[in-house]
Amino acid sequence: MTLPSQDGGPPDTGAPDTGAPDTGAGSWDSYQRADEPASFLAMIRALRTLQDRMTAASPPEEVASRIEGVLTALADALGEYAVDETEQVTGRVGGVPGRGQAMAPVIEIEELTSDLAIGYVTFGRFYLGASGSVHGGAIPLAFDELMSRLANTGRPGCRTAYLHVDYRSVTPIETRLRIEARFESEEGRKRMLSASIRHGDTVCAEAEGLFVALRPGQP
Repeated sequence: MTLPSQDGGPPDTGAPDTGAPDTGAGSWDSYQRADEPASFLAMIRALRTLQDRMTAASPPEEVASRIEGVLTALADALGEYAVDETEQVTGRVGGVPGRGQAMAPVIEIEELTSDLAIGYVTFGRFYLGASGSVHGGAIPLAFDELMSRLANTGRPGCRTAYLHVDYRSVTPIETRLRIEARFESEEGRKRMLSASIRHGDTVCAEAEGLFVALRPGQP
């Protein structure tokens, strides 16, 4: 998601920012937390594992009922600590892959400049569509995470205006895939980017996106 993201948080950074600092409305520094709460991040990692294993499981009724009770109790416990969006941890821990949330696939960034972002993404069982392939709706999530991160690196914050995805081949789950985004051009407030996901030499999906810079004071 772009800065500020459409879910209120900064885009994914799998590694510390190597580009120039963002400036202006909606800048990276305005949306990330300075701390990295270890216990919360461990909880998010456990939640990702739970999502994968729940997707893969077909438990007997008594086991499902017991787990439902545990999950309900956990949800009630966390409900006591609900905070305003500006104070939440999820999506605002910029220095770690996944940025402290469990919705979008985790991207481990290997290279990041103002014009290029390269990393790796593994879609767990949670993202299964059918027949060992990633659900088509999860692929744009990964693209938007990386493309928006690049669109905001060294630049004022922006939002995603559109994202077009072409599905070229089956994208396998539980496989380390190369994901790459490029900054193509900029005209006024408009920023054009492209991206791809590859499994070895096979192009799984490609994307192009338009990102629009925020005006001063625009949320």
